[in-house]
Amino acid sequence: PTPRAIRTPIDRIATMVARVVRRRSRALAVLLSIAGLCLAGHAHADARTEARSHFKKGMELISNGRYDEGIVELKRAYEILPHPNVVYNIARAYAEEGDLEGAVANYKRYLEGNPSDRDEVLQMVQNLEGRIRRQQAIAQAAQAPAAVAQTPAPAAPPGQRPLPPSASTPPRPSTAAPRAVSAPGGPGAPGGVDLGQARTEDVFAETVVTASKGAQSPLDAPNSTSIITQQDVRLSGITKIPELLRRLAGVDIMEVTGAQTEVSIRGFNQRLSNKILVLVDGRSVYVDLLGATFWQALSIGVEDIERIEVVRGPGSALYGADAFNGVINIITKSPGDGPSGVNAGFGDHNQTHGSVWATGRDGDFAWRASAGYDYLPRWSREVPPGRADVSLYTPDQDSSARTTRIDVRGTRQLGKDVTIGIGGGLTQGSLEVLGIGPLNDVDLSGFTSSDVTAFLNSKNFEARVFWNRFETPFGINVAQEGQSLLPGRADANVLDAEAQYISKFETGKGIHHDLHIGANYRYKEVAWTYLDRTRYEDHAGLLLHDEIKLGQLVALVGDGRVDYVPYLQKLIASPRGSLLIHPSRQSTIRAVVATAFRTPTFLESYLNIPVQLPAAGGSLVSQGVRSDDPTFKVQPERVFTAELGYLNQESDHFTLDTSVFYNRASNLIQLAPNRAITVGDVANGLGQPDASTGLYPLFLGGFDNQCQVFEVAGAEVGTRVFPVEGLDLYANYTLNLVKQDNSGCSAAEIATIVQDERTSAHKVNAGIQLRTKPGFDGSVDLHYVSPQTWGEQVVNTAAQRIEYQAFHLDEYWLLNARVGYRFLARDQAEVSAMAFNLLGQEHREHPFGQVLGRRVMGYFTYRF
Repeated sequence: PTPRAIRTPIDRIATMVARVVRRRSRALAVLLSIAGLCLAGHAHADARTEARSHFKKGMELISNGRYDEGIVELKRAYEILPHPNVVYNIARAYAEEGDLEGAVANYKRYLEGNPSDRDEVLQMVQNLEGRIRRQQAIAQAAQAPAAVAQTPAPAAPPGQRPLPPSASTPPRPSTAAPRAVSAPGGPGAPGGVDLGQARTEDVFAETVVTASKGAQSPLDAPNSTSIITQQDVRLSGITKIPELLRRLAGVDIMEVTGAQTEVSIRGFNQRLSNKILVLVDGRSVYVDLLGATFWQALSIGVEDIERIEVVRGPGSALYGADAFNGVINIITKSPGDGPSGVNAGFGDHNQTHGSVWATGRDGDFAWRASAGYDYLPRWSREVPPGRADVSLYTPDQDSSARTTRIDVRGTRQLGKDVTIGIGGGLTQGSLEVLGIGPLNDVDLSGFTSSDVTAFLNSKNFEARVFWNRFETPFGINVAQEGQSLLPGRADANVLDAEAQYISKFETGKGIHHDLHIGANYRYKEVAWTYLDRTRYEDHAGLLLHDEIKLGQLVALVGDGRVDYVPYLQKLIASPRGSLLIHPSRQSTIRAVVATAFRTPTFLESYLNIPVQLPAAGGSLVSQGVRSDDPTFKVQPERVFTAELGYLNQESDHFTLDTSVFYNRASNLIQLAPNRAITVGDVANGLGQPDASTGLYPLFLGGFDNQCQVFEVAGAEVGTRVFPVEGLDLYANYTLNLVKQDNSGCSAAEIATIVQDERTSAHKVNAGIQLRTKPGFDGSVDLHYVSPQTWGEQVVNTAAQRIEYQAFHLDEYWLLNARVGYRFLARDQAEVSAMAFNLLGQEHREHPFGQVLGRRVMGYFTYRF
């Protein structure tokens, strides 16, 4: 029977409303659009776009000598989205205009951010202050004789306002220096003071660092990229980090339990998804034990996120193993930036979110600290209360995750171009996940996830070293009486060190190079109850990246990386090549050819776990190192990609991103077909009962590479539009056509294969964001996923074995919405409400996943 979600009176009322809304869904969409257009005239635009427009207008006015108007535009840009370069340009405009006091005040404000050019700006301030003192001395000397001859101004008649000074006294000599008008990029030297170069670059243009390990425009990135902005995070109301990615083209999201959301790119999603590399500020959070990402174990909350960068397509050429079909880099707010604050939320089924953060700066040192608590209920309860025929690993069958986290980071500026940083995070709690194969619903109760990170960044050299630790007791959530819950403990430590040298140079007229040479070392140590023994691995890699710009129109990007994989004791190469053609300054045609790989995890390499069978006391022993063939090695998964894309950012009000791609994935790792234990195996000592579970082995299994090859032809098209101030619209469509090639399989292998589409063929995302001057905010996000077929392993009770079966998943629609109100000075306080799956369409996103229903939460946020 299909388990039903836990019901409450709120659910029942919302269900009745949803029935009416569902019948009128088309009319609702039209009304939402009309409402957005009507409110647009009283709203703020997308923050980055509006700030960019004011900045460009202000710089143009200043270049034409219209300083007062230009300064007003720059101040408006800074008010919308603060950026230190805007303050610098404001100060410089004041100086060019002749208002030296205004220039000094804004240069000092710029220095509060401890910029890399601090010494040069300090010298400018000192020169300007000296100029002001000289002007004041000259003005005082000029006024002294006039003061003796000056007669008092006549008093105003009773009841009348005093006369203005200009009507009764001579004009006061100006203390300002004569204007020294110069182009924004020129030296601009009022009174002989060198003002340096104006910051004429588009400071509000989008930049990405993940595609090439260096800051660049998405137009120059060698891969297709997507960005989740800080505004997207806030207006969505979502507090589960992976759910923020659902709005992107090419990204597959699968919510399996209340706490487990699996993410992949361009298909190949699965339980414990292992085909993307997730980073936090460039630090890998990949759990090497299982090859998965435990998103709820991260020590940051959504309030800490500056933006999320997603690279669609293989990333092994830069990041090595495990960046199989993409990289997700969560970039947090820099220490010292932004306000401090608190956010608290509560919803139905007792779901809870709390976060507090503080940030500050003291000279060259900046810091940021945050802490939080989350409680996530299960979407549906798998074990009804009162069952006497089963044993449970945890008595709380309503909880999916309960986590507490803390994160502290600090940076220090050393000179003009050198920054060092250190920090760490800690998360503790419980987590419910779906395991692999027949192991469903595993509880990680009392896990601890921690990291310590240090880095050094300079103009030509970057280095980072970090230590990740993940430890947890675990067990199967439920088992029939008399069977084992397979309790155990895992303890994983990873030490990673990486460095890169960066050089920008020219080799000819108009030929510019951006060269990166890098290396990394990764040490892994894993102790796990169901590994054959404690295992250690030493990984290493070398990379070379060169971006060659041939004038303004063409760029060639070449990447080559070699990784040493100790499990296989061999080197694996991952090349990537990209050709970028710029038909205009704000558009790019991109052609990419790349390969990537994923190494077998500790689970797939060294597993030794007895999986219980329906037969009382019987088990299937899954082995990594096989007792019947000690030389067997699971090979790395491989993917080849060819891609052609087009990106257009010509307008501040419109962007277009399209791509077509072909993927060929081979050697995908799966649980191997099991075989019965023979008399010969018993003679070799394989037939002994497991000491920890008492289960008697009947079959042997393990992991193997799939004989079938998967070919994926796909396309992505997306746009984001800002038609009028206040209205931010986006829409995208993803096509994935999967062909399963079984030509490399034997007759025996084909007999065990089922059709597996690996992803949905069609996905559509669309949404609207609105921010109004009175303080009301709103967002609506609509998602559609077409039906698909999954191949999953199950226990065949009749045959007493584990085998693949095909499962059909229906299409589903998902509507999320948020409304909020900002109030108090500078919008310091905000109340909001967010609904996930507003229409209440119950559905599964994985055949064994829980039934997703509706969730509603309310929030209060205060920033100071």
